[in-house]
Amino acid sequence: MPRKFFISVCISVFILIAGFAAEIGKGNPNQEKPEFLQIFNGQDLTGWDGDPAFWSVKDGIIIAQVPSNVQVKDHSYLIWQGGKVRDFELHVAVRSTAGNSGIDYRAQPVLADRDGQQLKWTIQGYQSDIAKDWMGSLYNWGKPGAQPGQFVVVAADPPVTKYTGSVVEKQALFDAGYYKPGQWNEFTIIARCSHILHKINGFPVVEFIDNSSATRREGILGLQVHSGKGPFLTEFQDLRLKHFDTKFGQAKYLLDTNDLSGWLFSTPDAKSAWILQNGVLINKTKSNGFIYTKDDYADYILRFQYRSNGDKGSVLLRLTGLDKQEPNCIRITGEGDNFDHIIDVGNPALKVVAFERHPAFKKMPPGYWNECEILLNKGKLLVHVNDLLQIAATNCRRNPGKIAFEAAGSRMEFRNIVLIPILE
Repeated sequence: MPRKFFISVCISVFILIAGFAAEIGKGNPNQEKPEFLQIFNGQDLTGWDGDPAFWSVKDGIIIAQVPSNVQVKDHSYLIWQGGKVRDFELHVAVRSTAGNSGIDYRAQPVLADRDGQQLKWTIQGYQSDIAKDWMGSLYNWGKPGAQPGQFVVVAADPPVTKYTGSVVEKQALFDAGYYKPGQWNEFTIIARCSHILHKINGFPVVEFIDNSSATRREGILGLQVHSGKGPFLTEFQDLRLKHFDTKFGQAKYLLDTNDLSGWLFSTPDAKSAWILQNGVLINKTKSNGFIYTKDDYADYILRFQYRSNGDKGSVLLRLTGLDKQEPNCIRITGEGDNFDHIIDVGNPALKVVAFERHPAFKKMPPGYWNECEILLNKGKLLVHVNDLLQIAATNCRRNPGKIAFEAAGSRMEFRNIVLIPILE
């Protein structure tokens, strides 16, 4: 092969690869800052502030330690000095040996104790608990929170728990070994406006929506030494934080009624087929019809859990033209346990960038439901199933439309259907 021709071919291949990589980047509207920020340098507590009597660094690990019989009067925090957190994703490796700890976020300083004595390292916010039998629960300092395995919606003034469901049955959570005592465990916190997720080692532990007047929207990030008598020993490493630039709106729980009054049906058969039972949307008769929202939505994150028993189902997005034999919509379809195929009815411009019918699928342990998250922002779309990217697409239809669920002639069950609006 002539040298010039070989060089020309290499350049062309490089351009194609670069262009494909760029398309993947463009197809990921949530990739504002693709690199997480390492907020612990692995050497010392630069960038953090805490009581040196409790906090230290050794062998690249932040250590929170209280000796035996030493009394901690007030909760004492190691506080990140990098600014406030609002909408973010945080990953922290945690090893808990003794005592009680936590990760507080969107917190505010507590400047004095009950006796009026000044406090320097005490804060209160949402907390992901690090405590035996409560790992990953959401503690909210005198306000409604969530225990391991719970899906909770909080609303009204004063704040009250409006709905409590399940992201996983508690026994299944413990049977799956979501937390490994004495070992390193990855705690994940994802906060987007009023919607919060807690995960441990990839397992969903808490899903929490706080639409009350007392919601915490922005504040300090800190690691906790709990009050009480030692010994306490908790270790932290690999602290990674990503701020979301996307502006999210208040989350909406789409099954927030005791019936289906907020939904419509494509056919009379569909109306008799779909029921709401204990917070679960069920197609009980395997009707081919679909159920859809009364309201139209354009840009959002749509989250839900589903159980299919190996059957086929679809989610229809930006649905319009309901008077047509085949309405226009973005159709995400799954057969078996995975949602991994897309068509955009009436829009030939759709471009699937990558991951269509992705061969990887994360099987959930017995007792777990599958979890799907769809991000639809302008012409870009991402579909994650059990935290794995299954579809990335661009040039999607942009018109507002309904959201619909379809059983496609098979029994399907959906729950915890949540919409997080994308405002810009």
